[in-house]
Amino acid sequence: MIRTERLQLRNLTLKDSETIFAYFSQPEMTRFYGMEPFRTKLEADKFIKDFIDDYTNLYRWGIVEKETEQLIGTCGFHAISEKHARAEIGYEIDLPYWGKGFATEAISALVHYGFDSMNLNRIGANVYPENVASCKVLEKVGFTHEGLLRGYLSQGGHYHDANVFSILRTDVFNDDN
Repeated sequence: MIRTERLQLRNLTLKDSETIFAYFSQPEMTRFYGMEPFRTKLEADKFIKDFIDDYTNLYRWGIVEKETEQLIGTCGFHAISEKHARAEIGYEIDLPYWGKGFATEAISALVHYGFDSMNLNRIGANVYPENVASCKVLEKVGFTHEGLLRGYLSQGGHYHDANVFSILRTDVFNDDN
């Protein structure tokens, strides 16, 4: 479990399925997520089960607001390469919690966890260029925009570009950690 000032990042369970279905069934939530909105709760169950079952190539936590104990999103690592000491992050925050700094707080905690506990050298993120808010979150946390991957993501029968961001261990720690 990871704790920040306002958040707790904890393991997802199937008890989270209703909440995850509620927000992932909204087109606005999945617009930049690379998937179609959920149509059934079974899709939310599978989403969670996939994260629970595959803790070798991905880690995913529920983002819980401490004050209300409400699940407000998820975040975590995927595309993990131990050999190259790198991983990519993904995250989403439910609509009512947008613009309140929760994504910045959660991603900052993830970055420190990745460097401190997973001994990563590089953490990357791929973001739709139209997702300006997410790009700003990454830059606020210290990620560097590296470029554009053309036609990198497929969603809704179309290919979409992706901005590539990264943060290196040396961007956060200027000693030999």
